[in-house]
Amino acid sequence: MDDLRRLRTTDPQSPEPGQPPQPIQRDWRDTLRAASDLALTGIVMTVAALPVVTAGAAAGAASAAVATYTDQERFPGVRQTARVFARGLLPGIPPLLAVVAFGVLIRLNVHALSVGLVPGGRPLIWATLLLGLAGAGFAGMVVVELGRATAAAGPDGPGTGWRVALREAGRLVVARPAVPAASAGVLGLTIAIGYLIQAIMVPILAGYALLALHVIRRRLAPSTATDATARSS
Repeated sequence: MDDLRRLRTTDPQSPEPGQPPQPIQRDWRDTLRAASDLALTGIVMTVAALPVVTAGAAAGAASAAVATYTDQERFPGVRQTARVFARGLLPGIPPLLAVVAFGVLIRLNVHALSVGLVPGGRPLIWATLLLGLAGAGFAGMVVVELGRATAAAGPDGPGTGWRVALREAGRLVVARPAVPAASAGVLGLTIAIGYLIQAIMVPILAGYALLALHVIRRRLAPSTATDATARSS
């Protein structure tokens, strides 16, 4: 996770002109603390999404927390995250319905192909599953864009909403097609690992998957970083 860390000076005083800042030396306790915070983020996000209608707000708040970590190497406080979650309850319902509808459509298509109602057989089943995974990768980037914009605006900022995040993710797909492809790969790997581990460990895995999506966004599309808050006006 060294690529997530910005150089910061160990001396509170400013460095001499022309001298680069010295990186802070970190030990295993910092890594353990970050790993614990990511695991807790995944657990809280999963618990907050259990009522289903709150899933959109939970994903948005967790993404904002991870975005803050990747930018500032710290997680926001509980009150700040709770305000982001509460503010996103109602706006998170329409995108949740869209995701559910997409998932149901993929499931119905796979069922129709598997029982022979629609010709195509196994090749089309795999093609449909890949299409669903591609859609999930794009949805992951929408969540990342929402989290980045929310973290940039702050808990009391105007916010951007899912519509702006959707537009930003669409621009990202056009500018960097490798980003949604990598996002789909991460989600596919997450699903595969989820089948191999105990169910109680899946929420922890969700936190690390969210971090991976943010890292993909930062590493593969650094030049397309935009302030969605400014574009929401």
